[in-house]
Amino acid sequence: MATKTQKRGQTIQRKARQMKAKTVKAVSNAGKQARRVQVTLGDLIAAAFDTVGGEARKVAKVVSSPDMTLATGKHIVFVG
Repeated sequence: MATKTQKRGQTIQRKARQMKAKTVKAVSNAGKQARRVQVTLGDLIAAAFDTVGGEARKVAKVVSSPDMTLATGKHIVFVG
């Protein structure tokens, strides 16, 4: 999909970005290069706590994010 933009009176064509497709491609390529490791849900939550800094709401956002769903192949939902 190309759109036109004007810069200093000149017409420039640029492509629209499709970020989700790139994310899916990057994750699939990363999975091919790395060996598969079995990780428990507790390990994921502990790593999220270490990364975020101990705030439960932010941990829930990180673990249930679309990127984590793509990486793990499972959709994690927090209740409560």
